[in-house]
Amino acid sequence: MLARLSFYAALLLIFVPAVAAVDSDSSPSLYCQDMLSKASLARFKSALKRHAANEEQQCDWAFALDTLINLPRVTTDVLSYEGGFRISLGQFGDSQYASFNYSYGVFTYDPKRNSVYVIGNQKTSPIAEFPVPEIVRTSDIRKFALAEKPLQLFTEFYNTNRVDTGISNNFRPTGLAKIDNALMLNYINWYDASGSETDTTIIFWNSKDLSNSKAYGPYQLQGAAHAAGWISEIPTELQSLLGGTHIAGSQPFASIISRLSVGPSAFSFDARENVIYAPSGKIPTTSLLDFSLKQILRDKSTYPIVTDVNSTLYNRDGRNKLWTILSNAAYGFIIPNTRTYLTIGFSGGHESGIGYKITQNNGNQCGGQCAKDANDTYPYYWAWDVSDLVKVKLGLMAPHDVEPYDYGLFPLPESIKSVAITSGSFDKYNDRLFISIRNGDNLHAYNRAPLFLVYKVHQ
Repeated sequence: MLARLSFYAALLLIFVPAVAAVDSDSSPSLYCQDMLSKASLARFKSALKRHAANEEQQCDWAFALDTLINLPRVTTDVLSYEGGFRISLGQFGDSQYASFNYSYGVFTYDPKRNSVYVIGNQKTSPIAEFPVPEIVRTSDIRKFALAEKPLQLFTEFYNTNRVDTGISNNFRPTGLAKIDNALMLNYINWYDASGSETDTTIIFWNSKDLSNSKAYGPYQLQGAAHAAGWISEIPTELQSLLGGTHIAGSQPFASIISRLSVGPSAFSFDARENVIYAPSGKIPTTSLLDFSLKQILRDKSTYPIVTDVNSTLYNRDGRNKLWTILSNAAYGFIIPNTRTYLTIGFSGGHESGIGYKITQNNGNQCGGQCAKDANDTYPYYWAWDVSDLVKVKLGLMAPHDVEPYDYGLFPLPESIKSVAITSGSFDKYNDRLFISIRNGDNLHAYNRAPLFLVYKVHQ
């Protein structure tokens, strides 16, 4: 910052002699005002002044915002499929549930160890670390390499004396992130009928020794279930502008829609200052993207006003192509060197509509909501402009006013039968997106496990 300001101050002295008499301390101010006079920043000018702590921060934000606005918006066209891998369903630990079988697939990738930390069988949700085997570029999962042995055995923590999660029943992990040497874990009460649960997070202090690591919690992310899902890092140059180092988002497979975000979400927070190196307690967040049952995500050109939320979410008029009662976002991250916040998950009912406990066209009897056509479910994505998230941060928009600039089918290989993207992790060092597919590993007649797919992100 200082070097950049000094450069422009020098230019002023060389090309505008009259400025030579101006105190050098005012040169940054002059250049900052010049930046703010740009047409592209005009709408932000008063908000930047109002929200910045001082002129230096205002100038810093102006530089960051100017750079952001000139970056491209992208879609899933920047992703190319690299292949995938599987994880062994063996028992790796003392418990009968020390296995990856019947896991939801919540994980995070560690580029330094080339490994994944994974949550195991949903019965007890133990955690383990597996090495990532060779990524085989094929759509035939029978040819995927298998991670046969863990680097760390499955270790249990829920309902043990290791840590208090604050949740006694219906515990479900929803997000993981390796931050420095610690492991941050988000979770929810998946059936919180009263919508009163606020505990969302614990941490393992030493990710390299999970079985012996100290664990701390519970922490409480502001936003509760709206925020207690995926965790992704904000690019460094945008952290000050967006008010945090990481984004916490929503999660799939949760009940009681009234206490959830009815659309993908984004809450910025400082993971180190307020979680990893802080005592258990409240985690301040800034809401950048969020939707309530009263302000659902919708295409405002199709539904300027929603008079019947159920009709819209169940797509009874056949016009809802954006977000239905079957839609779930599983992971979101800002693609570096773009102004795209990409959220991915799955959706359904956009073509045939949705019913409750109906018999689908293939004779299947649904236990809850499902598409009338059994084939009317698919992997889905929603792409958002980060500059809109900045507007929310600066008070120029409400979190529920933001609309995605693009959305549609996420490109899974046709051979993958399950459409349920359930977790993700972005490898910023190698520009790779890892995702897990619930029940994607269907090579065993009586077992079900998540499958891992890898995409290269081209910038």
